[in-house]
Amino acid sequence: MNIAMHINLWLMAAGNLRRYRAKSLAVMVPLALIMAASSFMMFTRGGFIKEAGTARNFLPDVTVQGIEAGRVGKISLAIKERISKITQVKTVVPRVWGYLPIKINDTDVSYTLMGLDFAHLDYSEKIPWTMESGSFLAPGDRKKAVLGNGVAYSFEAEVGDKIKIEDTLGNKGEFEVVGIFNSAVQVYSTDLIVVSLADARSFFGYNKNEASDLLVYTDHPENADQVAWDITRLFNNTRVLTSKALTNLVIEAFSRRGGTFQAMWLILLVGVLLLIWAQSSHISVDVSQEIGILKAMGWQTGEIIEMEMMESLILGITGTSIGILAGFVYALMGTPGISGYCLGCASIYPKFPVPVHCDLQSIILLFVLGVLPMMVVSAIPAWLAGIIDPDEAIRS
Repeated sequence: MNIAMHINLWLMAAGNLRRYRAKSLAVMVPLALIMAASSFMMFTRGGFIKEAGTARNFLPDVTVQGIEAGRVGKISLAIKERISKITQVKTVVPRVWGYLPIKINDTDVSYTLMGLDFAHLDYSEKIPWTMESGSFLAPGDRKKAVLGNGVAYSFEAEVGDKIKIEDTLGNKGEFEVVGIFNSAVQVYSTDLIVVSLADARSFFGYNKNEASDLLVYTDHPENADQVAWDITRLFNNTRVLTSKALTNLVIEAFSRRGGTFQAMWLILLVGVLLLIWAQSSHISVDVSQEIGILKAMGWQTGEIIEMEMMESLILGITGTSIGILAGFVYALMGTPGISGYCLGCASIYPKFPVPVHCDLQSIILLFVLGVLPMMVVSAIPAWLAGIIDPDEAIRS
């Protein structure tokens, strides 16, 4: 069979779909809907994974937390000097931070207040923040804060303003806003309030020899695992996390949400495939007569089967394309209605756009998932149509 014949078969298949558009839409619309659900979740999941990978470049090589009664708690600075003496360790920086559950206009939100040691800025290249306005904190600054853009938006704060913070746990503080920053990794920084280490200790009620965790920077990132192992071996009641482990935790959290949608997608896909089977296996009298006439004119069984399979291919490609485009647009809109599920914490988080990442590999996978099952399900009905006896079909 030459190329022209294949083209003619394709055109006839497209013509059949137009003539029986009600049947075509009954297959294509559900397929487009399930592919839209699958694509927007894949694109948003890819966005979070990409951000997690970007964030890993800025995370400390090793984070050391204290364990109290089996839970994460404060850590004593007594071990800071001992960690600093480990061969591959470059510097150890204490950090004090905590969550701030606050009500703003009867809405529950949650911020993160973080105190850093600005007297040791040799790790500042690991911080991915870009100042939108104002300046960053300097060593010795007290009662001053730099806000993530999400916090600044919620408080309607600008550089030079003073904000009073009082969370539902009773912690209070007043800070002058000296800068507002954004970040390449908004899921990590949009809710952030950065203050001095002393101010954070005062806010959360820490003693001078206590911290929330210790940030350990090694002489080379490849030594992080060895340093983490040494710390675990030397100190009891500590939780040691490498930047790789922290990144994997974020990826796993959002992969679970993606997995839930994938399970829903699989259930819906099975339903659509059953619908396709029912539509394809039922050959109407008109279609049967048309096939009988074609076979009486000399068409071969293989040509009939190819034309039927082309109909399924056109429906699969069209429905999948519409679904992918709709899912991508929905993701770019911030997944309205279910952004809380996608973000996991949107109900208590400052607003920020859901990250979206679309690549060629994801597009190809979506087309395989949308078109291939449809072609497989349509194979037997196409064969049944191809073996119709022309005499019986024309008389029916």
